[in-house]
Amino acid sequence: MSAAGIDDPVGRQLAGLEREYGSFDVHTEETVVPRAAFTDCLRASEAGNLGGARVLVERDGSVLLVRYEHSPAVWDLPGGSTERGERLRETALARVEADAGVLASLSDVVRVVKQRFALVEGGDGVTGLWVFFEGEADDDALEPGDDVAEAAWFDAADLPDAVAPEVADLLG
Repeated sequence: MSAAGIDDPVGRQLAGLEREYGSFDVHTEETVVPRAAFTDCLRASEAGNLGGARVLVERDGSVLLVRYEHSPAVWDLPGGSTERGERLRETALARVEADAGVLASLSDVVRVVKQRFALVEGGDGVTGLWVFFEGEADDDALEPGDDVAEAAWFDAADLPDAVAPEVADLLG
């Protein structure tokens, strides 16, 4: 990643992450969405909260995964969308605590997805960042949050069958 493009909000976020965590690869994706979804993305972008963070939380060789109420068949990393004015690091730590009741510290950026949303392929769009951090839990006690069906620790070499694609990519 290079700090080029720091005149835009996404470029500033990338530059800040690079200063704090060092260099990392940025994966770029484009998603064509229907008009209603694009309007939502545009509003989120204008409000400064298009994007989010997830955390690969580890403790004593185990990995923390959660099953969300809206998608209970899939185990995922704790995380979620940013709130207005919130830094990605703040999102990551707040969501780990809200999703699983775990206090954690962040040590690295393991993946960044720069996702562009447009009405048509190659058309004008809005862009957000989804950052995957690596972190360490202060404690292994879990207390699932309101929108979490279950939170559990898994051996990284023995994950459940139904994991989110990014979990399989990061740990596979």
